[in-house]
Amino acid sequence: MVEFALILFPLLILVSGIIWFGIGLNYWLDMQRIANQGARWAAVNNWPPQCPRGSTSCTGSDALSETLREAAIANGLRNSVRVVICFPSEASGGPDVREGGDPVRIRLENDFSFFFIDTIEIELIGEATMRLEQDPDLYASDPAVVKPCPT
Repeated sequence: MVEFALILFPLLILVSGIIWFGIGLNYWLDMQRIANQGARWAAVNNWPPQCPRGSTSCTGSDALSETLREAAIANGLRNSVRVVICFPSEASGGPDVREGGDPVRIRLENDFSFFFIDTIEIELIGEATMRLEQDPDLYASDPAVVKPCPT
């Protein structure tokens, strides 16, 4: 009984750490999937299936970033993920043309902390870069949506 009492606390910390690592890994994988989908939609200059071209249900240039925010499967990501749409060629001093062949990057960021250690927080990042196949006229015109690429 005494030995079990001595080992119980470290064992619970170890098991809960493994569980929270798994939750963080699930969040990161979900963010990678969303970034890949968003980069593909941005590359072909099309909205997601629930917002087809010409639809009145999704309006505004932030419809892509809003759709990506809502695409999270994990409940913990739905309201806290930040979406950044950027063009890396502009960050490297390239032309501000945004035409076919230029790269577009979708980056999702989320702060993640373990439930028992709120002071330790890591930033989960999921990003995908693809080449534009069409000119990005649906989402790239609003400076509030398209931000400079983080370094």
